Amino acid sequence: MTKTRAILFANFCINMGIGLIMPITTLYIHQDLHESLVVAGSTLMGFSLAMTVGNLFAGWLFDHWQPRQVLIVGNTLTVAALLTLTFIHGWPVFVGLVVAYGLGLGLLNAAMNGYIAYQQRIDANIFNQGYWIASVGMGIATASSGFLYHQGIQWVFGGAALLFILTFAVVGGLFRPIVRPPRPNAKQPRVPLTPQVLRNVTVVSVMLVIIWIGYEQWNSNVSVLMLREGVSVEKYSLLFTINTGLIVLIQPIVTRLIQPSWRSDLWKVISGALLFGVSYLVIINADAYWRFVVGMTVVTMGEILALTAAPSLMNRFATDRNRGMIQSLASLSGSLGRSIGPVAGSALITLVNYNWTFLILFVLHVVGIVGLLTIRRARA
Repeated sequence: MTKTRAILFANFCINMGIGLIMPITTLYIHQDLHESLVVAGSTLMGFSLAMTVGNLFAGWLFDHWQPRQVLIVGNTLTVAALLTLTFIHGWPVFVGLVVAYGLGLGLLNAAMNGYIAYQQRIDANIFNQGYWIASVGMGIATASSGFLYHQGIQWVFGGAALLFILTFAVVGGLFRPIVRPPRPNAKQPRVPLTPQVLRNVTVVSVMLVIIWIGYEQWNSNVSVLMLREGVSVEKYSLLFTINTGLIVLIQPIVTRLIQPSWRSDLWKVISGALLFGVSYLVIINADAYWRFVVGMTVVTMGEILALTAAPSLMNRFATDRNRGMIQSLASLSGSLGRSIGPVAGSALITLVNYNWTFLILFVLHVVGIVGLLTIRRARA
C-alpha cells in the first residue's frame, strides 16, 4: 500500500497545479485573447464538464483496471495538454487544450481520491490531512499565479506542467499497486450495491452539488455584487486569503477535537452544509465589507466540516470492489456543481435578484440537510 506521505505530497502538487491556472483563465481569455466574458464562462464550463467526464470514467477504470495506471494515464494527458499550452496558447486551440486538461485532471483527481480511500483503512485522518495540504497548495499557487501571469502566460502553464511532472515522478516511483480481493467468478456473481447504499451515496452526492453551486457564487456573482457596493477588487481577493488562512489554522484543531467515525462524518457534513446555507443569509442586503468577511468566515467553517468529511462518509459505504466508483461520484458532484453554479446563479439573479437568489440557496441547503438526516448506516 502506498505510504500516506507520498499520497499527500502528490495531492499537494496537483492542487498547486490547479491553483496556478484557474485564477487567471478568465483574465487571459478576456484581456489577452480578446474574447467576451460569455466565451470565457463557456470555456470554463467546457473544462468543468470534461473534468466531470474524467471523474466518472476514472471511477470505473479504478475498480476494473489497475488504479496506478489510471493515475499515470490522467497525469500523462494533463502534462501533455499543459506543455502544449506553454508553447501554443492562441485562440481557438486554447479551448481544446483546456478541455483536454480538464479531462486529464478529472481522471487524475478521481484516481487520487480512490487511493486516499484505500489508505483510510489504515489512516483514519487521511481525508482531513489531504484536504488541509490541498488547501495549502492551492493558497500558495493562487498567491503566485498573478506574479507568473505578469511574466508571461507561458510561465503559468509551464509552472503547472512542472508540478504535474513532479506528481508523475512520485506516482511512478513511490505508489504501489493496490491489492484487492479476487473478482467473483461466474458461479458467484458480483453482488450489486444495495438500495440503501445507492440511496445514501445519491443523497450525499446531491448535497455536494448544492454546496458547490452555492460556493461558486463566491467565485463569480458575489464579486460583481461587492464591486457594485463599492468594494475594491483587492478587498474581494482578500476574502480568499482569509479563507485559506482559516483552513490552515483551524482544520488541524477540528481534526484533533473530532475523531473520525461514521456518525461524526455524517454530522460534520450536516453541520457544514447548514453553515454554507447560513452564509448566504449573512450577505442578504449586505452593504458593508465586514458582512462579506463574516459570510466568507462562515463559508470556510462549513468547508472545513462538510468538504473534508463528505469523501470519508462516502468511503464508509464502499467495499474494495467499488471504492473508485464511489469516490469518483464525490469528485463528479463537485465538478458538476462548479460547472453549473455560475450559470445557474446568474440566471437566478437576472430572474429575481441577489437577495432572493441567496434565500433560494439557503432553502436548497436545508432541503439537502433533510435528505442527509434520513441516511442510515449501510455497506455494499
